[in-house]
Parts: sequence; structure tokens; C-alpha cells
Amino acid sequence: MSTLLFLLLTALAYAGFAALCLSMEKHQMDLHGTARAGAGRMRQWRWLGWGLLALALLVAGQAEDWARGPVIWLGAMTAAGLSLTLGVLPYRPRWLAGVAGSLAGLVVLMAIHRWLA
Repeated sequence: MSTLLFLLLTALAYAGFAALCLSMEKHQMDLHGTARAGAGRMRQWRWLGWGLLALALLVAGQAEDWARGPVIWLGAMTAAGLSLTLGVLPYRPRWLAGVAGSLAGLVVLMAIHRWLA
């Protein structure tokens, strides 16, 4: 397993967890107050979050074999979840979307790098 793969999986899991956070009314209230997103937008966030977590599992399974891939995926989800819940949400909740967007851009760059190599 390469470090680049683990960072890719962690970034995908972080973006997925951030989208799931944005689909919750509590975190919408923390970020936007009374001007929170509507039910349709929150449903889109939820689908995006689960889709990103499933994509991370698919990448882990394809990059490694399916015996080790899910284990690496769980480790990446643990690292992403801890950094989200202990790092960003309690202290800087308004950074949630920005950090997730930056990580999504990083995922695209790492995927392009891996494809070109």
C-alpha cells in the first residue's frame, strides 16, 4: 500500500463525512443559522456523502485486493472521522465546506498524478 493511496482514501472519506455533516440540521444551524439549506439540498448532501464513501471503498478494493482493501478503507475512514470530529467541527465549523472542497481538489490532482504515472 502506498502513502498516496492512503491519503487519497482519507481525503475521499473526509469529503464524504463533511457532506454527511452538511446533511444534518444541527450542523446546518451551526454553519448558517436560520438560513439553513432546504430539505432537497440536505438530501443531495446525504447522497453525495454516501457516494463519496462508497467511491473510497471501490478505490480501496481496486487498488489493493478485496481482502485488504476494506481494512485500509476503514483505517482511512477512522483517520478522516477523527480529524473531522476532533479538529474542524468543534473549533472551526465554518471551515468544514472549504476544507472538504480543498480535499476534493487534492483527490482530483492525486488521481491525475496516479493515472499519468
